[in-house]
Amino acid sequence: MERDKQEGTCVAKIRHIAIRATDVEGMANFFINAFGMTIAYRRKNGSIDLSDGTINLAILPLRLAGHRPGFEHIGFAVEAEDEACRRLETTGAHNIGTTVDPHQVKFRCPEGIEVEVGEWSGAAPIK
Repeated sequence: MERDKQEGTCVAKIRHIAIRATDVEGMANFFINAFGMTIAYRRKNGSIDLSDGTINLAILPLRLAGHRPGFEHIGFAVEAEDEACRRLETTGAHNIGTTVDPHQVKFRCPEGIEVEVGEWSGAAPIK
């Protein structure tokens, strides 16, 4: 994780935004046709990962009870995952699990917002 030397704060890069859709294919085609995004990955669960070359936009199906169409969560790429996870926990976030394909550590933050630290298809790495 980069450090802003003047302020002493950690900097992360937004690399992933996830939304839920009733029509995954239709939403993916909307972003492809409207903004020129490309398909980076088709997941076995029916999700489609899009990319603009820097950020991954995941279109997730509505499968679980309680999900609605719209914003799902946001993901950050960091250089030092352990430090980023520690900082999240010390600022009030709660670790709610990990994924393996691709790798992410998930946190529930204040106001119930879900944040991930990890990697995504089509997302640019931290330099």
